[in-house]
Amino acid sequence: MIDFYRLLLIALVFTFLSGSQCSSPDKNKPALEKESRVLDFIPQDDFAEDTVLILKYHKLAATYLFQDAEKAMFYSKHVLRLSQKHQWSKGKVLAYNILSTYYLLDGSYDILRELSNETMALSKQLNFPLYTAHAKRFLAESYSEYRQWDSAQINYDQAIKIFTALKADSSRAICLENMGNSYREKSMYTEAVKYYDQAYQIFDKIHSDWGKATILQSKGYMNVRIDNHKEAEKYFLQSLALFQKLNNRYGEVNTLNDLSNTYYYQQKYDQSIETGLKALEYSKIFHSSQQTNWALITLSRAYKAKNMPLEALKYNEQVVFNRRMLHDEYVKRQYTMYQLMYDNQVMDSEIQQKIISEQKTIQRFLIGFSCLIIAFAAFLWFNNKKLRRKNAEIQEALIQGQTIERKRVAAELHDHLGGTLASLNWYLYGIDKKVLSEEEKKIYDSVHQMVGSAYREVRSLSHNLMPAELEEHGLTTALHRLIGKLNENKNIEFVFNLSGLSSRLNNKIEFELYSIVLELTNNIIKHSGANRAVIDLTENLKNITLVVSDNGTGMIEPSRQGVGLKNVKNRVESLKGKIQILDEETNGTRVEIEIPKVITR
Repeated sequence: MIDFYRLLLIALVFTFLSGSQCSSPDKNKPALEKESRVLDFIPQDDFAEDTVLILKYHKLAATYLFQDAEKAMFYSKHVLRLSQKHQWSKGKVLAYNILSTYYLLDGSYDILRELSNETMALSKQLNFPLYTAHAKRFLAESYSEYRQWDSAQINYDQAIKIFTALKADSSRAICLENMGNSYREKSMYTEAVKYYDQAYQIFDKIHSDWGKATILQSKGYMNVRIDNHKEAEKYFLQSLALFQKLNNRYGEVNTLNDLSNTYYYQQKYDQSIETGLKALEYSKIFHSSQQTNWALITLSRAYKAKNMPLEALKYNEQVVFNRRMLHDEYVKRQYTMYQLMYDNQVMDSEIQQKIISEQKTIQRFLIGFSCLIIAFAAFLWFNNKKLRRKNAEIQEALIQGQTIERKRVAAELHDHLGGTLASLNWYLYGIDKKVLSEEEKKIYDSVHQMVGSAYREVRSLSHNLMPAELEEHGLTTALHRLIGKLNENKNIEFVFNLSGLSSRLNNKIEFELYSIVLELTNNIIKHSGANRAVIDLTENLKNITLVVSDNGTGMIEPSRQGVGLKNVKNRVESLKGKIQILDEETNGTRVEIEIPKVITR
């Protein structure tokens, strides 16, 4: 027997800690660690080591996101590059989420839309619903910027549904605030306030000072739009106090710019300049060209309003220069981001080609291996068929041998032992009984009777071993003849019922069935104590059923069954049949046998 072993292709993929949610910092940030630049470390090919670096850089990027935009971008790109190196999709999602928040704060909505689509595709593959929802939120922000309100509303609704299911209250509140901003831009201020209030209640419930500060700032900007600058100032000051408490530099510089602008509209030019200078200082620390530009514009306008043209011109020139720098930086960021995404697609394509090549190699190997298995199976099948044919010939020869042997034994019994008993019986007739005493006459009669009985027994046995009727006329004729002889004994009535069998059966089946009936009827005569027995032989389309029953005292214990029943069982097994012996004290014994008409070799 040849054993075949399967080939197992094992791919070990290990994932690490769940990435932190970088788009909504809800808790007060701890004091920043001393900033340490990326060590002069060349990542090795080992995935585990690079994964530790990815998670470390991701944490640093999230920490610097609202403190120093330049450093946040620096670490985010390292997260993306290392993730691309190993094609670790989870790492890519973490990087995309950080970068999306950065580009949202920076106002780069074209890049934001591209990143959102990439994040959504990957997070759905990985079954990361939280990041899918964030991607939809970022996409909605992009649509809102371009005043595509319907598309924005659909994505906001989908994101809120996911955040609600995940019980991500902070993220849900951010979506509500963003929807309020959309209504504000559409000048639907009542609706905007409703969403701001819902978001504020959630942030207040989860004790998020960051969230409350953003709502207050959004409400302040709404009041600027409706020229309610006094109310706007109040909201901005409340927001600024919370951002300062959290040491959130982006929140401070953003609110300072809004507050400086509000002071300008209230003609509080000195306060506008003072606040604008502070915003300018913070924007340079935060490394935001956009915030720097807003501070410069407000300072230029405030100095112009104070009739200080030289100062106004100085800041206006910086505005022009900064706008050019802002455009250059924007183009550079776009190029860098698209280059990273292009590199990722190229790497994906190369890996896919490699996988396809490996799969083709494995496929060819499996096809060849399958062909070998099929060829071997065909060899076994043909060999088995040959063996079955040989077995059939052997069985046929065995049956013929058994038939010949039975004929020989029957002939030996009839011609030799039967002849001897007949001669003995003849000699007994030659003895004159007149000369015998009464005692000798009794012995003579007894011996004469025993010899005659033995002669009849030998004749019956020789005939039953291989009756001529079985070979010449078939099973049914032989059984009718057998039952007729059995009924010559008046002690037991044998009934034979036949259904079907209009044509002769296979020689082996006829021979074995006749032998089974003979064995069972002999058992009934010798052991059953019955006065009636029934033999039912039935043929249907597929099977032949033989039932032999009597009304005797039943069988001895199964463990004490004799050689006769064991022979019956062996004969049934040789015919691939089934046998069931039912034994009840009140109903005698019933033997049910079922064999197929066509015996499988």
